[in-house]
Amino acid sequence: MFKRLTPIIMLTAVCWLVFALNTLLWQGRLAEHGIIPRHWAGLTGILWAPFLHASFQHLAANTVPLLVLGAIICARGKGEFAIVTTGGILLGGILTWLFARSACHIGASGLIFCYFGYVASLAWFNRTFGTLCLSIVCILAYGGMIKGILPRQIPVSWEGHLAGLVTGVALASFVSKLKQAPAAKSNPGNANS
Repeated sequence: MFKRLTPIIMLTAVCWLVFALNTLLWQGRLAEHGIIPRHWAGLTGILWAPFLHASFQHLAANTVPLLVLGAIICARGKGEFAIVTTGGILLGGILTWLFARSACHIGASGLIFCYFGYVASLAWFNRTFGTLCLSIVCILAYGGMIKGILPRQIPVSWEGHLAGLVTGVALASFVSKLKQAPAAKSNPGNANS
């Protein structure tokens, strides 16, 4: 089981490593390389933003949900985890770059919201008892984070959260269709002539 969880453990470890290096060697200057909406220079931030955190508290708050929700997706399969993580970083980042307010958006929370949206909506797209149970547990455990998509006064990228959530739901639909396609080919059903 540990081997199956290696990708999310490594991803979380990279976040901590980047934070340590940024704090010790660069005095936090890497945080300037997040997503800066509608600026060409801010496009590279799409790749870097999930690994950059403003403070120890910021990273610590993201670590547990990143590990837990990421582990759920890893347990479903490494390929599925790769699709959801890559899609979450790229699509969520692009949406943030296109629509967010002018600020430097950093942190793994957009990816966390992607994972949450993915797991929470699986039951809608798969319609199996297992995914229903998984989605219900996810919503009960992490449903309170939904308030993070609402605009607030504090400097939180609610736009990144919303972009991640929308991306996660879209990816759940996409991955479900991918998984159902081979089953449909092998079992075409009855055809009337």
